[in-house]
Amino acid sequence: MRSVEEIYSELESYRKSVQGSFSEISELDMSCKTILKNYLNSTSTTNPAVNIKIQAVIDYMYERVNIGNWKEVKLFLRKTITIASYLKLIYLVKLAKFIDNNFIKESYKIIDFGILFGCPLDNEPQLLQNCASCFNTLSQESSDNDNAILNIQESIIVESSKYNTQPLDILDCPSMEHFYRDYILKDRPAILNNCINHWPALNKWKHISYFNKVAGSRTVPIELGRVYTDSDWTQKLMTVGEFINKHIYQSHGATGYLAQYQLFEHIPELRGDISEPEYCCFSDNDEAVDIMAWFGPKGTVSALHHDPKRNLLTQVVGEKHIFLFSPNDSEFLYPHDHELLNNTAQVDPREPDLEKYPKYTNATAYYCVLHPGQMLYIPPKWWHFVESLSISISVSFWWN
Repeated sequence: MRSVEEIYSELESYRKSVQGSFSEISELDMSCKTILKNYLNSTSTTNPAVNIKIQAVIDYMYERVNIGNWKEVKLFLRKTITIASYLKLIYLVKLAKFIDNNFIKESYKIIDFGILFGCPLDNEPQLLQNCASCFNTLSQESSDNDNAILNIQESIIVESSKYNTQPLDILDCPSMEHFYRDYILKDRPAILNNCINHWPALNKWKHISYFNKVAGSRTVPIELGRVYTDSDWTQKLMTVGEFINKHIYQSHGATGYLAQYQLFEHIPELRGDISEPEYCCFSDNDEAVDIMAWFGPKGTVSALHHDPKRNLLTQVVGEKHIFLFSPNDSEFLYPHDHELLNNTAQVDPREPDLEKYPKYTNATAYYCVLHPGQMLYIPPKWWHFVESLSISISVSFWWN
């Protein structure tokens, strides 16, 4: 096991890079800037007042980034959170006499807050992720379910005729040319088989013990509620271990869902268990592919909606069933009028209320059950409704 001194030495190695990032927060008011600079330039202080002042900067920045639309938050505020979180972590480790679970959990708590509410520094973009790697071999998060295997039930087969829907094309590891010509260019959805058989995730992610070891102590945002269109839907920060214990194996209380989250940027160790499908190379620009994780119990629902980007929805553990509709059927699906929900429809394709939504009978629904190892290509603007039929883990690859 690594010593406190070794961890401190590695964390200290990033200090010069952080000092070089101060130009990125030039808009910060002088009082906050002075607090951060004073501690950045001092390697030995253990004065409790320093920690109080750093926490005050974090609290002030947190208050400011939570005013208004998140997309409009100025980056220097979030970068200040990143720098202040790094300094708070340095202070914690400097004072530590020994390593125990409380020390590890508090360290991750500081790091994860910085990742969630801060943003990468140009000078050291992986600063907090690198800091987290210092503690990875120390993490001993455990659970009563550690020996459980997630996909504990037989594969689920649901006939498309049950819902009066059309089946999708199923392709066996199609060539790049075939997929591009007949599906990308024509905006046709399809299921792809035998494209991710090499992923370590297909075996590793079945085991709760693996998730607890790699990510159990890490804090992530969890959606709470049946579906995001409900009035009581909300989000809460909790560790992956807490999420597994409270929501994956519990049927009472609110449904918990780790949904549409950039988990692999937050915890790069999990990124090594997957690889970006080669089909994502068909892009209109040089933007990186957005990789999102979806992890939840049986019954999690994503209401009928559409996205602006192409999507390869990849199933790793468990099963989901999915309804798809062409953009040409939009008027038959009754999109919400509210600006924030205008990409979401009111119809539930599982049990459509035809008295309330009579035009739905004119829509053509496509349907599939997605099994582990399969990918579903969803073209841009295609409507899709997704429900997990078991405990489920999926990965989305979104690109233009």
